[in-house]
Amino acid sequence: MESSNQSIIAAAQSWVLELDTWIARHGLTGYDPFDVKQHGLVRRAQGRPLLRKGTTLLCDLFPLAARRVLGVAPSENPKAHALVALGKLRLFQLTADESYLDGAKASLDWLLRRGNKDFPGLCWGYPFDVTARGLNTPKDTPVAVVCAQGGEAFLRAASLTGNDSYVSAARSVATFLLEGLPYLDQPDGTGCFAYAVTDRRRVHNANLLVAAFLRQLADVAGENPGAERAERAEAFSLSRQRPDGAWPYGESDAAEPYEASLMRLVDHHHTGFVLRALHAIQHSRPTGDMEEALHRGMRYYRTLFTPSGMPITASGRYPVDIHARAEGILCPSVLMKALPSARGLAQKTLKWTYLHLRRPADGAPYYRQYPFFRSKLVAPRWGVAWIYRALAEFLFHHTAHP
Repeated sequence: MESSNQSIIAAAQSWVLELDTWIARHGLTGYDPFDVKQHGLVRRAQGRPLLRKGTTLLCDLFPLAARRVLGVAPSENPKAHALVALGKLRLFQLTADESYLDGAKASLDWLLRRGNKDFPGLCWGYPFDVTARGLNTPKDTPVAVVCAQGGEAFLRAASLTGNDSYVSAARSVATFLLEGLPYLDQPDGTGCFAYAVTDRRRVHNANLLVAAFLRQLADVAGENPGAERAERAEAFSLSRQRPDGAWPYGESDAAEPYEASLMRLVDHHHTGFVLRALHAIQHSRPTGDMEEALHRGMRYYRTLFTPSGMPITASGRYPVDIHARAEGILCPSVLMKALPSARGLAQKTLKWTYLHLRRPADGAPYYRQYPFFRSKLVAPRWGVAWIYRALAEFLFHHTAHP
């Protein structure tokens, strides 16, 4: 990869190379911020706010010791492979370096081998249980966002290589999303893709990521399965955008058992997911309503950054999560051609993240920054893969499309 005289692009280039080395050395098996939360002791603490905060702080301050004491095993996450494949395909597109294509193919082959065979179509879930108020999703249960991102990776590979087997894999993902994932019809005539097979929450980022994948499949494969469902899903989430341009995490009724405060939450990285999904849909099926929603959403999204580029949530600054840092680089990079003001956000966020959450020895991204300490968990899915994809998109959009 050619170096750049622009210091921020040079920093992104060097960091990508560091992460290439880290991934080659360590692979994508490791700990995850959510694996420890499924241990019985930690789960019992989640229902009480003070105990929840206390256990979270302990697990963040002593991430490896906590997992060893509780017997939490490392795992390999399908989403990590999807994200790394997307990043490597972007870098191949940018550099024509075949090693990136080979790395992407390895992750895509892993996904093909590890799909859940109990459902129609190609699908994946998380390698740990996900439980919360009103939720009980056993490990490996297919999850919408994992499937949509895996499907996107196969579509990008198909576009770059012309390999029909990748189109077939993407079609198989669509089969699961349309036949295996619940679709939640709404009283107003709209609809929403469920979060997971056993999780019927109406979550905006998951809903729109599925719709965006189905639109992209139509563009690449010339097919349009689920077009009617995708259109109603888009209408559902567009109609729930708040007057200030924000989206809550999801929608729930008083009779539903889910945690109301979570469903009302407006945070940084899920806002970025929504904006990127809308941008992809707008690229495939442009409408005035979608464009207006994007502009209003981006105006709100800009309020979720400090002047220095540190992503924040609507409820406060700390802790600063590597996932939000990655999205603060990724989302503005993807949107900057349509919304040029986003370029500065991506650059400032990358600079802050490089200085504060990158381990100098090897470039591994730390999990979280608190006011008085840093959680030094290196999480392949939550941190490494997301930062890797974000840096790849940053370089692609800043150098291939300056």
